[in-house]
Amino acid sequence: MLKELPSLINALGQYSLLVGVEQLTPLQQENFCAQLKMFAPLLKEQKRLLTAHSTHSTPLPFSSAEPPQDFALGEALVAQGKVGCLILAGGQGTRLGFAGPKGMVPVSCVRHKSLFQHLAERVNAAAHWANKEIPVAIMTSPVNHGETTAFFKKNAFFGLRPSFFEQKELPFIDEQGDWLLERPGELAMGPDGNGHALQLFFSTGIWHKWKEKGIEYVNLIFVDNALADPIDRELVGFVKRSGFDAALKAIKRVSPTEMMGVLAQKEGKLCVVEYSEIPPYAPEFTLSSTGMFCVSMDFIHFLCHELKAEFPLHLAKKTALIANETKRVGKCERFLFDLLNYTRSSGALLVPREKHYAPLKNAEGDKSLKTVQEALLSYDQERYFFLTGKRANSLLFELSPAFYYPSESLKKKLRDHPLQEGEYVDL
Repeated sequence: MLKELPSLINALGQYSLLVGVEQLTPLQQENFCAQLKMFAPLLKEQKRLLTAHSTHSTPLPFSSAEPPQDFALGEALVAQGKVGCLILAGGQGTRLGFAGPKGMVPVSCVRHKSLFQHLAERVNAAAHWANKEIPVAIMTSPVNHGETTAFFKKNAFFGLRPSFFEQKELPFIDEQGDWLLERPGELAMGPDGNGHALQLFFSTGIWHKWKEKGIEYVNLIFVDNALADPIDRELVGFVKRSGFDAALKAIKRVSPTEMMGVLAQKEGKLCVVEYSEIPPYAPEFTLSSTGMFCVSMDFIHFLCHELKAEFPLHLAKKTALIANETKRVGKCERFLFDLLNYTRSSGALLVPREKHYAPLKNAEGDKSLKTVQEALLSYDQERYFFLTGKRANSLLFELSPAFYYPSESLKKKLRDHPLQEGEYVDL
């Protein structure tokens, strides 16, 4: 046996990791030793998080004033080819009972398009309207990268030319702060959160390619939000007009126990606090983050090249399949919203939940496929009324994303078209 391995495990105080090491090949022992050395500096911080208390923050003041109308400004930037989209898609559909990446789950009401296809077609519609290629990057994780890229390839990339990159993994811990084994000689690991998305976007060279194309703003969205606009003209315009480094979309919190990050301020600065880091009942926090951000390319360069920022770790308690057994574990993650800590100026745009936020998270009940499809249908019904002046609230139908960027001739065709039950409208 590699002499260094037992002494390293003992020095870390992780005695349970000795299980089965004598059965490992010399190469497996060497790889295990390298893995433990790589994560050894992390262990102390993981243990600290088990007993850490959240730093003091106060609720963000809520104003009932209408947000400024920045849609036209954002639309002009899209038309000039200055906007790109980064889709965060590292999750699996396990909680939904779906075997595969969450982005592959069919969600649309008539065509049953996957989340990936639904979002890709929205990008294509915007690109067709602007007569400009709109770049897209997709962050996957080690657990779904292969399936995701194969799915896109099988579907001719849905007409896009996306760039893919993978987030990293970190070890799970148990309630005592000890690492767990997936099998002898291998730590049980999980994706490390979305917090390094911008750093990876920069370090993989995608930022540089987009900068050469003249991109100035990046929209960041989660793949599981079916109402997320990948080319969010209003949010882009809000950031541009305000001169912000970054901004996010916020919605009113439906209850003090809703499992969403809340908007707050710390030392006079906008921040987001993870729901697990506030008291169980905190009615003073009235706004939640949707996870939709718009970030300037210049800020990304400042964050990743000049500051070389390392976002803090957060501890979430989740269930995970480890060694074919479902266990309750501590998962250490970095979160995208911590970018706000490094901004020189930032803001939040308050939007109606029903038009912007319909995440797919649960197999049943709230934030399930049923509620997502209801939200998508309601969105298309309102869009249909906006374009035609006619109500279609009693019909099940689905609009092609072309109607989100319609020409005058397309609007006329829709007004003259007799809408049918169960129809996919693509004139």
